[in-house]
Amino acid sequence: MKLVIFAGLLSILLVGGSGLALAEDNHAFTTFRAGVGARALAMGGAYTAVADDATAGYWNPAGLTGIERFNLSSMIAANMSYDRQYNYVALGYNFGRAGWGAFSWVNGGINDISKTDGEFHPLGTFNADEHGFLFSYGNKMNKLNVGMTFKVGYQKIDTYSKTGVGFDVGLKYLLTDNVHLGVTARDLGTKIGRDEVPANFNLGIAAFAFEGFTFAADVQKIQHRSNAIVHLGSEYDYEFATNYFGAVRAGVNDGKFTVGAGLTVMGKYSLDYAYVTEAENFLGENHRVSLTLSF
Repeated sequence: MKLVIFAGLLSILLVGGSGLALAEDNHAFTTFRAGVGARALAMGGAYTAVADDATAGYWNPAGLTGIERFNLSSMIAANMSYDRQYNYVALGYNFGRAGWGAFSWVNGGINDISKTDGEFHPLGTFNADEHGFLFSYGNKMNKLNVGMTFKVGYQKIDTYSKTGVGFDVGLKYLLTDNVHLGVTARDLGTKIGRDEVPANFNLGIAAFAFEGFTFAADVQKIQHRSNAIVHLGSEYDYEFATNYFGAVRAGVNDGKFTVGAGLTVMGKYSLDYAYVTEAENFLGENHRVSLTLSF
């Protein structure tokens, strides 16, 4: 059983390595910190002050106020090394005066891992999975938007499983129509079983310099670390035909370059792509594809 649990924890570590650089104090439930949404990841994860759709439930719940009525966001990862899987879907809704709400599911894992006994005799295979369930709420206070996410984590390695809870809080301030500030404190008090998920704090700024251009920057500080992580991102969005918009994006995620593109039709249907170089060199690079529906 110890061998199975160790192998499973190693597998989960491989899954979470796609988001942020890992340290000895930062292995617990990495799925909560691996990043979601091809648009955000193509912009280097500099999304604290940009998030304005259902993905805000993950990045900054205060950004849910950008949902006009209904938003469905999803993401799959392709070509991940070590047969890893990483998936995400979120639903956000504008309840009018009652505020904005969202539900998100994020999942990472590896299937069909070889299992052996203490003498390394084969015993078949097992799966290692993490599931995160996020329940988010946001509302407006003049130029200040506020939000909170309650999260539940579930981890299963073969027959061994554990659960835990935590929460995020976020603020988004509209300094001007063209400059937004964002602040989040994520994974506050979050534990999965007995393992503490390190809190992380983000300060972001987004500048919509002129029509079609967005520039964003985040500074992130993870609990128990002395260094800060810098995320930089940019986007150019243009209408190349009536009701057809194309976007190109680029960013830097803790020194790793990211690029991507997107297509939006009639302001309702968006298909986005991101090429991601992972924080850990041995994990290589992979592709993220997102589909978003807005009504």
